[in-house]
Amino acid sequence: MDHVQDFPKADSRAEGGRLKGLLPDPGYLWMIFRRHLWLFLGVALLILAAVAIRTLMMVPIYVSTASVVIEPRKNDVIKMQSVVPNLPADSDVVDTEVRMITSPTLAMRVATDLSRQGHDVGPIGTELQLERAAARLLRQVTVVRSGLTYVIDINASSDRADMAAAIANTFARQYVAAQTDSKIGATRSANVWLNRRMTELRAAASAADGALQSYKIRNGLMSAQGATMAEQEVSSLNQQISLARAELAEKQGRLGAARAQLQRGGKGADVGAALGSGTVGGLRAREAEASQQLAQLETRYGELYPEVKTAKNQLADIRAQIQLEIDRILSSLEAEVRVASSRLSSLQGSQSQARGALASNSSAQVGYLELERRADASKQIYEAFLNRSKETAAQEGLQQPDARISAFAVVPALPDSPNVKLAALLGVVAALLGGLIAVALAEYLQRGVQTKADVEKRLRVRYAGAVPTLASTLGGLRECETPQDYIITHPFSSFAESVRSLRAFVALRSRARTLAITSALPQEGKTTTSVCLARTAALAGTSTVLVDCDLRRRGSSEMLKIAPKVGLIEVLSGQARLDDALVLDEATGLHVLGTSEAQLSAYDPLTPANLDRLLRQLRERFEFVVLDTAPILGVADARTVASAVDSVLVITRWRKTSFNAAEAAVELLVDANADIAGLALTQVDIRRYASTGQSDVYGYQKKFKGYYQN
Repeated sequence: MDHVQDFPKADSRAEGGRLKGLLPDPGYLWMIFRRHLWLFLGVALLILAAVAIRTLMMVPIYVSTASVVIEPRKNDVIKMQSVVPNLPADSDVVDTEVRMITSPTLAMRVATDLSRQGHDVGPIGTELQLERAAARLLRQVTVVRSGLTYVIDINASSDRADMAAAIANTFARQYVAAQTDSKIGATRSANVWLNRRMTELRAAASAADGALQSYKIRNGLMSAQGATMAEQEVSSLNQQISLARAELAEKQGRLGAARAQLQRGGKGADVGAALGSGTVGGLRAREAEASQQLAQLETRYGELYPEVKTAKNQLADIRAQIQLEIDRILSSLEAEVRVASSRLSSLQGSQSQARGALASNSSAQVGYLELERRADASKQIYEAFLNRSKETAAQEGLQQPDARISAFAVVPALPDSPNVKLAALLGVVAALLGGLIAVALAEYLQRGVQTKADVEKRLRVRYAGAVPTLASTLGGLRECETPQDYIITHPFSSFAESVRSLRAFVALRSRARTLAITSALPQEGKTTTSVCLARTAALAGTSTVLVDCDLRRRGSSEMLKIAPKVGLIEVLSGQARLDDALVLDEATGLHVLGTSEAQLSAYDPLTPANLDRLLRQLRERFEFVVLDTAPILGVADARTVASAVDSVLVITRWRKTSFNAAEAAVELLVDANADIAGLALTQVDIRRYASTGQSDVYGYQKKFKGYYQN
């Protein structure tokens, strides 16, 4: 038998193009959304409410920002090397300064300053309390570098607007002050160290100078005008010896010339020394005068005249004096030569002694030079430290920080958090995303059979239709009747039409006269569907009988409120006739073969032979036989009944019956060689079922509104 059929699958890419095949169908997505609309709205409203409550409960947080700019390049007020160098123009240095602003040391300075300003930062009486206050401040501050610039933004947050601005400004001021204090402190420390070192170097330089002078005195290395005494003495003696030699040569020359003149016969009158003598010149003048006078007297008086003799004697006396003077001059020249020679010898002796002293000084000069170098080095080091000390002392009052405050924080007018507009926007976005995620999860976790495609493509069984819940067809009206009674009072309602559609499917599909209605599990609407289908057929004028084959639950009998004295069990066992067990439903003309009471014994009357005999009798009397069976997965009787009838209609509860249960039920029916007419969905909410996009006529429910009388 053709129990399970193959249904062709549409090739969406062939029909709608390649791109359409790759993308999900927007209509299908919209149907999924509509199907879970209330879930979406519930989750979205819940998220919006949570965001609103959270926003309202949040403490307002104010954020204020102060900015400092790093200035690595400065013009020195005084042209000298600084003890603490300025920051280089390096990007890494700016990042380092960002970390320095958030240091605990700076935070403790800020806490102390804020406390002095009158702001409440907690107790700071002890070191531990100050550290805790600093830690709290650091949690309220965020320091970031503005892009790749030299500007650093200090963002402070607080539940008070004035406190936020005070924290940001205090951090900026203390950071700049800390830089200045650090440089001044370093300069003072350097100055103290330089002064202490200069004292040591001054003593060392004095000691070196003292050692040098002692060595000079001890070794006779006293000097003047850049030369030692020995050097000056040798130099002076050399000059004197040269002069003495020249003088001796001159005097020896004069003496030699005088002697040469005497040897030529002269009496020395023509000697240069004599010629230059004043005394000789005076005597010669007298000689000339006496000679002239003598000549006059001789001419006048003759040689014998007494005055002539006197004149002659006078002239001779003058000439004797001249000769004596010349002799004295020659003797003087000889004496001068002897004196010059003696002086030269004396100078040469002194020169020898001075050269000996100079040679001795030269050997001592090596030690002198070493001591002099040490003294000069000590003096240079001392002078360098002295100059550095002066520079450091001058810089102490000129130190400037490497940063300045470019913008002070202002008191914010509005809180930064919670940002109502942003919270509302995020709430809406989160609500939409949460709702969509809930819809996706609900669709993914939906394990029940719910569409025609599920029946035909997954279970591979013919789709028989859907029986809605009565409440979903009333459009919000109150449900006052049971479904089996509602089809009688409202035969033209959409609910009654769904049962008639199910009957038409059975009649046209299988043309079966005996139809068993079963389900995989209990509480799936099997009995309600059986009663409504049988009553609908009876109301249509078809002679119909409803057989309650659920011997343990008596579902149909209980629903129709019949309690026959004899029923199906007695008929099958031969204890009663069929006519005695049939009960007429006066409202519809339906005959019911019910069960008098639940089966208590282990006797099984639903044997193939008993069922064949009963069905022959029912076919002879009725045009349509409906058998309400037990759930097929839990009771074996249902399989026996299914194998005996013309067709079987499987009932599954919409979105509740799992695919595994439905597949197991279909497999059991196939194994029992039952003719499966199809599978129908029951207890369907037509409003939500319409959103599946595969909902038969329920997708067009509003268009057929005038055809139904609910």
